[in-house]
Amino acid sequence: MTLHRPDKARAVVGITSNRLLVDGVHRDWLRRKYVKALLHHAGVACVILPTIDAEDASVETGPAIMRALDGLMLTGDESNVDPAVLRAPASRPRVDQGDIENGIRDRPRDRLSAVAIKNAIALGMPILGICRGLQELNVYFGGTLRSSLSAWSLGSGQMHAEKTDRPRDRQYDVAHSIRVCPDGALFPIARTVEAQVNSLHNQGIEVLASALRREAWAPDGLVEAVSVVGAPTLQIAVQWHPEWHASTDLLSKRLFTAFGEACLAFAEQRSTRGGQ
Repeated sequence: MTLHRPDKARAVVGITSNRLLVDGVHRDWLRRKYVKALLHHAGVACVILPTIDAEDASVETGPAIMRALDGLMLTGDESNVDPAVLRAPASRPRVDQGDIENGIRDRPRDRLSAVAIKNAIALGMPILGICRGLQELNVYFGGTLRSSLSAWSLGSGQMHAEKTDRPRDRQYDVAHSIRVCPDGALFPIARTVEAQVNSLHNQGIEVLASALRREAWAPDGLVEAVSVVGAPTLQIAVQWHPEWHASTDLLSKRLFTAFGEACLAFAEQRSTRGGQ
């Protein structure tokens, strides 16, 4: 069901962008699928958060921006997480031309996500992580990633990999099942202990951070969803891409609806506190 709320009642969600380098020109970008899913199925307004260069990492603009928001979405992307940068975003003060390699490495995005997660957690703000966003949460809290699922297990690599021989919209079709923990944060949203999801990633969680709880897993045991332990609101992340078929897939709709409701509740709480 699509949510319809007056603009004055809409919560505002910050969406992490990615860095694209083409012909020496830097651009921040993200796919419209995230914006459309948030607008039509979470019922929220959206603000795109810009990536952060190394020389700007020590500039404390994050708290001011995040205090104006009611939720955070950590989007997916083809690039891999750099754990060293995500855990210490200000640790590389010099401009590094190797910061961006399209589809491989995006350290400006890592810096953005580190700042955004830190402030969202401090504020007790709703979080929805998708694909790379799940991996970022795990790394931020001290967990580790498998750098190559194919190297871990050939079968797992094939199960989770992007299906490049298919048209783009068909790459996001169902790829495998997941099992949902029956007493976690995801189950009241999914309302089932088994679901079908898409899969387009080569990295995955190896060691789950102690601050996170496993909410769902794939047939090979790979973690497919997590939540923040002891969170005051919905702080959850999934390895699949619910934004792609949010208008037709029931689990995707429910996930965005639950996130939207959490953001609206947070916005109302902020209002009663005078916006603090």
